[in-house]
Amino acid sequence: MRKIGLLLVAIIWASSFIFIKWGLIELGPFNLAFWRFSIASPLLFGYVYLRKRDELFSFGRKDFISLLVLGLTGVSLLYAVQFMALKLTTAINASILINSSVLFIAMFSIFLLNEKITPIRALGILVGMIGISLVLSNGRLNFFSGSTFAGDLLMIFDGFLWAIYTIVGKSLLSKHNADTLTAWAFLTGIVTLFPFLAFEGIQIPVMMLSWASILFLSIFCSFVGYLIWYKALETEDASKVAIYIYLIPFFTAIMAFFLLNEEITVIKILGGILTILGVYLAERG
Repeated sequence: MRKIGLLLVAIIWASSFIFIKWGLIELGPFNLAFWRFSIASPLLFGYVYLRKRDELFSFGRKDFISLLVLGLTGVSLLYAVQFMALKLTTAINASILINSSVLFIAMFSIFLLNEKITPIRALGILVGMIGISLVLSNGRLNFFSGSTFAGDLLMIFDGFLWAIYTIVGKSLLSKHNADTLTAWAFLTGIVTLFPFLAFEGIQIPVMMLSWASILFLSIFCSFVGYLIWYKALETEDASKVAIYIYLIPFFTAIMAFFLLNEEITVIKILGGILTILGVYLAERG
């Protein structure tokens, strides 16, 4: 039953790239992020409040800056950049390149946390970078000539933001549980979205497709998927759970091919395989 749940989460998160594409037809990136977390944030906050009320208010003043960083790097900036990227690149590229976060986390761990660099981890970073380079180039000698290059770079930057979120979040997990931490990250993420909304202007969704995208992203991707994922982590080894993440680019590619008419090339397949292999090695190094 747990495996079915994790497979469902992989399909849900793979589908998110398709729904983001659909949501961006009417809404700007900052508005799509705002509407998504305006629904997801009270859902998760309410869930944590009912189950772990005491832990929800266990943060001190010293944690405020860390929570603000979590909100920026894990919600507002993360998804605004991701949504901007998806206006400029394909869902297939995005699902592969977001995995660059693991490579950044590995490098941060080595240079900032003084963790040892093992041969396996070094190989993983190298293989992952080669895979990302193949996805960026798609077989072209000139990286900069591709129509998706700007969006691809934004997705890599998105991986960088998620790596910061992970490293900062890791420092707080010794004192607070993941549910509580994520609930506050969602809430501070909503607050830090307002300056970006002022720049873009608030947009009220009209199209049914926009609302379908918002509801899917908020309820299924940010709430249901999250709960299933962390419930699995409580009973299974992280390495076993992480395997399902590697399926996301595969599912996204199939859906993007049929629903968005995106092209799947041999180079892109090879780049995706090498990127996932690099991520796998870097995580286990």
